[in-house]
Amino acid sequence: MNNVLSVKNLSKTYLGGYNAINNISFELDKAEKLAVLGGYSSGKTTILSLIAGLETVTDGEIYLNNKLINNSKIKDRSIGFLDKSLQLDNMKNVTDNVIFPLKIRKFDESVITERLVRIAKAFDLSGILTEKISNLSQYQKTLVALARLMIFDRDLYLIDDIFSSLNNVEIDQVISKLQKTTKYKTIIYATHSYKTALKLNIENVVVLAYSTMIHCGNIYDEENLMHTIAGAKLLNSMHVCCLPAIISGKKLIVNNRPYIYEKELVSDVFDRGIVLIKKENIAFDSSKQIVVHAEIYYINEDNVAYLDINGLIATIDLDKKYHIGDILTFSFDLSDGILYDFESERMISK
Repeated sequence: MNNVLSVKNLSKTYLGGYNAINNISFELDKAEKLAVLGGYSSGKTTILSLIAGLETVTDGEIYLNNKLINNSKIKDRSIGFLDKSLQLDNMKNVTDNVIFPLKIRKFDESVITERLVRIAKAFDLSGILTEKISNLSQYQKTLVALARLMIFDRDLYLIDDIFSSLNNVEIDQVISKLQKTTKYKTIIYATHSYKTALKLNIENVVVLAYSTMIHCGNIYDEENLMHTIAGAKLLNSMHVCCLPAIISGKKLIVNNRPYIYEKELVSDVFDRGIVLIKKENIAFDSSKQIVVHAEIYYINEDNVAYLDINGLIATIDLDKKYHIGDILTFSFDLSDGILYDFESERMISK
């Protein structure tokens, strides 16, 4: 094995005690690709920032080519980092942006020209090299940023959630170009979309939730991913409803009403749970067995509504425009739900 990166028990705590990531460990071999998958605020960007040297490590160790780099300067790490801001100079043209890493390292002009021609062809930029960045579409800007990242050879590349502002066709096109040009490069991709991670054709994945690693292994291991609410949300592209319930013998009490629960519990020690229902099994009316009426008191950036169900928080992915204060009516059949433990959010029914 030719190990390029080794992350051991990595943690980051900010002033005030906020734990951005807790005890993260994984390894990456030469030319291997890894997806770091998680929702917003799960710790993806923090991990990449620590590896790149943009943040300081609280605990744990980072090794690049078997060398401890915890305290190494950014310029000494041989790591390229691209985040969703794309870091482009909008007042300069495509050529100046792409060749910038070579210019500041004082590469010979003939080498710069040769690499520019090659990378421009790979990312379909040849026809826009004289265009200002400010005149380009988001898709074109993404290609320029990737060309600039890849024009200079590094031991490791970190690409952080750059697909979130692109449509599905554009994502497919960007990934196709990346796969053709990065076969022998070692890359970590961070994304909040399981579907995007699958498109990257990467087998190995680190799944994060609440600053903690909940899965490290094969991206196609859906059975293990479904064992946590966070994993199930990612697997279903967040299109789910999380509804608190009380467990009483063979009955579930949802919104103060008891219902017979036919599924087998993994253990009988639980007294509170969360019922997880896929979006396609929810009706936004009162046509199914369990009906919930609740006021929306918060809507996050992913259009997920937060509801108060008898003092406990329920969340539901919205399919259209709602506002804070709206009364939401939805219904579902209990047989369509999976029950998770309220405290650990681990699956407790099967």
